[in-house]
Amino acid sequence: LPVIAIYSIYQLLMSAPRYHDKHLLPLKSHTTSDSKSMSIGDIEIVDQNGVFFEAVEIKHNIRIHRSMVEDAFEKFRAAPVVRYYLLTTAEPNLIDQEGVQEAINLIFNQHGCEVIVNGIMPSLKYYLRLLPDLSAFIETYTQNLFLEYQASSDLKQIHIDQWTRLLTP
Repeated sequence: LPVIAIYSIYQLLMSAPRYHDKHLLPLKSHTTSDSKSMSIGDIEIVDQNGVFFEAVEIKHNIRIHRSMVEDAFEKFRAAPVVRYYLLTTAEPNLIDQEGVQEAINLIFNQHGCEVIVNGIMPSLKYYLRLLPDLSAFIETYTQNLFLEYQASSDLKQIHIDQWTRLLTP
């Protein structure tokens, strides 16, 4: 669900100047490993030549630590990625700040990529503030939930039922 939420926001932000001439790739199965799918993240943006520009990796209930940042770097090391988000549903205050920041600085100095580590909820709040119309997010997220439900076993009927209940006044 967090991947679909962030993906939905990206769909709405793709008209921003930052993403001029960029393309948001379709979501891939969440059960396929990134190495098998040739992915660098859960959400990927490429330039018009198909070269990775930005990516988002979302972890569920996993505290972000230095080796996780280093593992992410191994995925995008060969690509000219400008920004890479590593987000978690775990409490963001539990992030190993010192080790993570050292890894982030090293990656920036070696590669030039800005790695941003944060919690999913603070990130969602930031992104939602950028949207001029929150109803567009609700519509896009709802569409993506139903598409993901039809396309995979990752989403269950209970997720759809609960979301529908939340939308019903």
